Order: sequence, then structure tokens, then C-alpha cells
Amino acid sequence: YIISCIQSIYKHSKSNNNFEIIVIDNNSKDGSVNSISKRFPKISLIENNYNAGFSAGVNQGVKISKGKFLLILNPDTLFVEDSLSIILKEAKNKEKLGAIGPLLISKNGNIQQSFWKDPSIFNTILSITHLDYFNFNKNYKYEEFGITSKVESISGGALFVSRKNFNDLRGFNKNLFWMEDIDFCIRLRKKGYSIYYSTLTKIIHFTGKSSQENYKVAISNQLLSKIKFFRIHHSKLSANIVLFSVLFISLIKLTMLLFISPFSLLYRKKMVAYLHTIRSVFNNYFA
Repeated sequence: YIISCIQSIYKHSKSNNNFEIIVIDNNSKDGSVNSISKRFPKISLIENNYNAGFSAGVNQGVKISKGKFLLILNPDTLFVEDSLSIILKEAKNKEKLGAIGPLLISKNGNIQQSFWKDPSIFNTILSITHLDYFNFNKNYKYEEFGITSKVESISGGALFVSRKNFNDLRGFNKNLFWMEDIDFCIRLRKKGYSIYYSTLTKIIHFTGKSSQENYKVAISNQLLSKIKFFRIHHSKLSANIVLFSVLFISLIKLTMLLFISPFSLLYRKKMVAYLHTIRSVFNNYFA
């Protein structure tokens, strides 16, 4: 995915805007580093010897970047047009711009949910219990949008922000492996900036390809980051409700997976992930 992503950026970015590409490799084992080095020698490549996570990785990349603006981009994405120029032009037309995100679509052209309202206890519990379908309020289901609209938060899968604003906030919260984009948007808004979602340009997003490589990291950090997020932005009571909800659903999942794990390696990987989540909750919050 990363090779195709880079190729699409070079193919479609034909404007006069100078840009650089920085890749942060979180200790991949699939030959990505060698392939990138051989095919794209001009790219700046940071090689971590451990999985630093998305947030810390992005912060590393920004430190060595030179541009006035940043487009934080997932590796499982594809440009289909000159999105850099389109986003840059739109960003310059907005006062007090905090961040702006493009339309994200699947490979089949279906629009993905890539902007949200701030998490509440109710919609977070729905998310933890896999009932996101009913998260109408969180997902702006009943609102109508123009070409470019103000929202509360956008996906870090393709997030455009000025280098100055990113550095003023000291980047992403490295303690969050998930929800770092929502946390970042909240902090931008507290500084008086606005968050925008724009349909002027679209980027294909294959969703979750990195997380599928390591279910232990993906599942546990999705759940643990919800606890961390609520401890940062909500009351202690709210954080504790989320904590016990995470623990409850993890115990149920673990019990179910124990019975079916002999039939599939995938189930065994997920079982390990939920066991790791339970241990992390007890070690971090009950020790």
C-alpha cells in the first residue's frame, strides 16, 4: 500500500507547489523500507526499531519537515487527483484554519465517515459495544453540509494543518494510539481555530490495513485510548464508566473467543488482544 500511495502522490501532484514526502516506518517486517529506499531515494525515511504508534511517528516526521503546511496521510491511501493543490487553495481561503480534511472514499467509491462530533459517554459506549450504526449524533447523520463545512473533528487519515499550529500544540498526543486526531482537533478548537471537512477533493482510503497486521496492538489500543481520552477531556466519573465498559466488553469477547479460538488463527490473535487489554486495564488502573 505504501508504494502505491507514494506513486499516486507523485503522479497527481503536478502543480508548482514544492513538497517533500516523509515516511515513518514503525518497525515493519515486510520489506517496505528497502523497497522505498530503492524506488524513491529522495524521500526522507525514518526507521523505528519498535512500533512507536501513529501519533509519535507523525511527531517524528514533523520535526524533520521543512514545509509551511503538513498533510498527515495514512499509508493505505491513494491520490486520484491533485489533492495537495486543491486542499492548499481551500485552506488559504479559510480564516482561523485549524485543520481541514478531504473526502475519503473506499476503493468502490463509497463515502467513508471521516468527521465526527466530540465523543460523549453515550456514543462511546455504543462504539465499544459495536453499535456504531446507531451513533447518529456522533456521525452528523441528520446535518446537511456544503462543499466545505465546519465540523468538530476530522480523521487523521488525511489531515491538513499548518506547521505552526501543529508545533504550537506540540503535535499529536503520543500517549494516544487511537483518537489522537479527535484530541488534536479539540485542542485546536480550544485555541480558537476551526476544523473543516471538504468535498472539493477525494482520496481513496483502504481503511485499517496497518492495524490488520497486528490485532494485539490494534484492538487493545483502540479500547485503551478511549479510557485515556476520557481521562484527559472528561470527568473522573465519565472516565471510570468508559473504563468499566472496556473491561466488561473485553471479558465477554475473551470468553467467546476462548470457545472458538481452536478453529481459527484469527480468533486466537483476537483472543490474545483482548487478554492483553484486560491485563493493561488492571496494570494501569487497579495496581
